[in-house]
Amino acid sequence: MTMPRIDAVLFDLDGTLVDSIPLIADTLRKTLHEFFPSVPVSPTDIDAMIGPPLSATFARFTADPHVVDVMIERYRVIYKTCELDSIRIFPRAAKTLRELKKRGYRLGLVTTKFTASALPSLDHFGLTPLFDVIIGLETVKNHKPHPEPVLKALDAFPHGQAVMVGDTEGDLVAGRAAGILTCAVGWSHRRNLLLELKPDFWIDDYAELIPAIERYDSKEEF
Repeated sequence: MTMPRIDAVLFDLDGTLVDSIPLIADTLRKTLHEFFPSVPVSPTDIDAMIGPPLSATFARFTADPHVVDVMIERYRVIYKTCELDSIRIFPRAAKTLRELKKRGYRLGLVTTKFTASALPSLDHFGLTPLFDVIIGLETVKNHKPHPEPVLKALDAFPHGQAVMVGDTEGDLVAGRAAGILTCAVGWSHRRNLLLELKPDFWIDDYAELIPAIERYDSKEEF
């Protein structure tokens, strides 16, 4: 049986394309301290909060939806104040995206951020025009690790095989549940957890992504 070639690549944003995890962690700490100064929050606690939507994270501390909304707004204010001075793009990420685009691959971004919150980082690094589709939190009912955002991205263009590139368990679980290949990035702060999920590809540098895709596509049958 002939395997379909990979012609679409989906990416997570934070921790995958953009090194924003330290800023996210610091912003979470500051926000929680402002609202719940007496509640101890460890680095391990903060790490577990990175990835899910802010609404789910802050709902762990209060049952009042209004307070959750106020916390989210405060988080965004703190984050935006430092965002463009604090984040960086991972080495060779932009070059790889441009090369994939040049070769005719369909590119999608699947993030648990609202689209409006993701665009400043994308625009800052000149990445926005490279994506055929951007799936933000507001466009779906279920966020990663549910497959809905991945499937919604794939619905945006015709494709054969696709691969989801990410730095968290949610990225890999969502991709696998959507029936596509998965690729973990080795710089993830959850490296050991990703290893347990046994992704189809593993890269420690963006220079390795296109060669990995080419090796897969060179296998004509399975």
